[in-house]
Amino acid sequence: MGNTPVIRFKGFADDWEERKLGDIVSRLSKSSNNSELPRVEFEDIVSGEGRLNKDVSHKFDDRKGILFSSQNILYGKLRPYLKNWLLADFKGIALGDFWVFKSINSDPKFVYSLIQSNHYQKVANDTSGTKMPRADWKKVSSTEFQIPSSLEEQKKIGSLFKQLDNNIALQQKKISLLKEQKKGFLQKMFV
Repeated sequence: MGNTPVIRFKGFADDWEERKLGDIVSRLSKSSNNSELPRVEFEDIVSGEGRLNKDVSHKFDDRKGILFSSQNILYGKLRPYLKNWLLADFKGIALGDFWVFKSINSDPKFVYSLIQSNHYQKVANDTSGTKMPRADWKKVSSTEFQIPSSLEEQKKIGSLFKQLDNNIALQQKKISLLKEQKKGFLQKMFV
């Protein structure tokens, strides 16, 4: 038995291969202060859930940050245990201590799932600095991860986790609405 995960999609049987993170993503660093692009900061991301907690489409200013595009991944390298990550579906500017990843010869949704894995988190959380701990790019980029050699299998895995994220977000929205409804009933009932 080679390098294969415990669960697989039907139709895939080949071994997964060990690849360094630096071989499947490039780290983007082009900065911009374009005031027509929305900004994303740590405070805008729901920690550990990879979704925005507000509409940033009107969050414009001229602060300088790293330019990102749709399908790029933002990963908060400062205090990585906070799990500030986002798979962008728009063009914008990342403000603060973010790494911006672009997938190379790999599926962006798969890579986005990979950075949420325990293996990646363990490596990223082996930080330098005590007051402001930051993930070490040299360490993270040279770490090997098991990944499917088939881009088709990567896409299936990435889509599965994206669908799970969408379902979680939908359920959380429903829970928030129910909490608001309860609050309203309490206020009207117990005057």
